[in-house]
Amino acid sequence: MSVLAAWVVLSAATVQEPPVFRAEVGVVRVEALVTRKGVPVHGLTTSDFQVRDEGRLQDLEPVLEEETPVDAALVLDMSGSVRGAKLDSLKEAARAFLDGLHGGEQAALLAFREEVHLLQPFTPDLARARRALDEASSRGSTALCDAVYAALRLREPGPRRTAVVVFSDGLDNLSWLAPEEVVEAASRSDAIVYAVAVRQKGAGRETFLRDVCQRTGGRLFEIEHERDLRARFLDVLADIRARYVLSFYPGAGAAGWHALDVRLKKGKGDVLARPGYWRYATGP
Repeated sequence: MSVLAAWVVLSAATVQEPPVFRAEVGVVRVEALVTRKGVPVHGLTTSDFQVRDEGRLQDLEPVLEEETPVDAALVLDMSGSVRGAKLDSLKEAARAFLDGLHGGEQAALLAFREEVHLLQPFTPDLARARRALDEASSRGSTALCDAVYAALRLREPGPRRTAVVVFSDGLDNLSWLAPEEVVEAASRSDAIVYAVAVRQKGAGRETFLRDVCQRTGGRLFEIEHERDLRARFLDVLADIRARYVLSFYPGAGAAGWHALDVRLKKGKGDVLARPGYWRYATGP
């Protein structure tokens, strides 16, 4: 497919203003992953959590939505360094991820080189996503930041959960957008960003991916060799499946950034959740 349709919008945003996402303000939904010694904890209920919004304890809705369908956007580095055995391993890992999606869940596929290409928009027809993956090829440079931003733009408002899963093996060398702009945009989206990256000495790529994951409550997985790709992609899917979705009505409050604190009331466990959300003024 041709260059991502949102690319023109993306380029314009670079010139005119930083990207802005508006999260739903009527209900705040927070996805939380609980682990003990790195292993996800299952079987918790709403009563096991406490959530504070700007320090104020919130009344959580009684329904946990961890079984809500997941829409997953795979954002894959198809630059010239991803070729041969590495490209084969990446496609195998992406196929394994797609095979793990359930009926009714959707997938989108983006490839980034010197441009961002939408290989497959969100679709419940996973066979179409697999065919688009099979046809993908690698060449050129690496526009990582632009690709993450473009994937966030695919997110449609609504109750469905959206995960952006990024793979990159190199440093960004061609993006229009600055890393801090994309991190800011991610903080205004309710999508969760996960990343799988080849460990390298240069810190620039890892810093961006770690920051964008942290701001959305996701995680960065680093690998040493392409043979680890399949296992890490499946780890990402298992992480997504293990998340609890907590929701509350925030009531009156000031517009702007709202810091969130998500904890377990009792017991031990590490809780991973987004650090906050943006609230916008209502009315004229």
